[in-house]
Amino acid sequence: MKKLFTGCLTAIGAVVVLVIIISLFSGGDGSSDTASGESDQSNQEQSAESGAEKEEKASKVKKAGIGETATIADVGFTVKNVKTTSVIESGNQFTEDAKTSGKFVLMDVTVKNGQKEPLTINSGYFEIKTSDGTTYEAVTDGQVLMAMGNVASEFFLTQINPGLSKSGKVAFEVPKDFKLKNAVLHCQTGFFGTESIEISLK
Repeated sequence: MKKLFTGCLTAIGAVVVLVIIISLFSGGDGSSDTASGESDQSNQEQSAESGAEKEEKASKVKKAGIGETATIADVGFTVKNVKTTSVIESGNQFTEDAKTSGKFVLMDVTVKNGQKEPLTINSGYFEIKTSDGTTYEAVTDGQVLMAMGNVASEFFLTQINPGLSKSGKVAFEVPKDFKLKNAVLHCQTGFFGTESIEISLK
């Protein structure tokens, strides 16, 4: 009788252990599926947010052409003329001509201040960007600016009061094989690049 009772307890214990093992495996699979599903959904949401951020950022870059005015942060930029040359002639005997092993891109630019405070123009507002991502900064070399004369010296690091505009020349030094049709003038107002415009140089 004692052996029968012991055998029954052993059988019951085995059944209980088996039920626990089945429950653990069943619960583990469900948890894994849930976690996997949540992970996939999270990745999809992050991807959607990333796409939205890129679209929003792209929408902040305004487009314009030569002769058109594009306004950002109440500041208007207009490129009236673009030309290339290997020599910038000073026009007087006391200042040497500016020369380069590549070529200069010269632009007639007008900036209008529509803000409520004075605006100081500087070369950091302008960059040339090509379709392959190459960037060229505006020339700040003293010899080049001297050869360009007042149109350059009066344009940079000068103040424009609210409601007024100022015109001047911006120069860039680029390689000989540089193509204007593959480039844009990238302008911003110094607000950490949060808003900008691109003016086609075609």
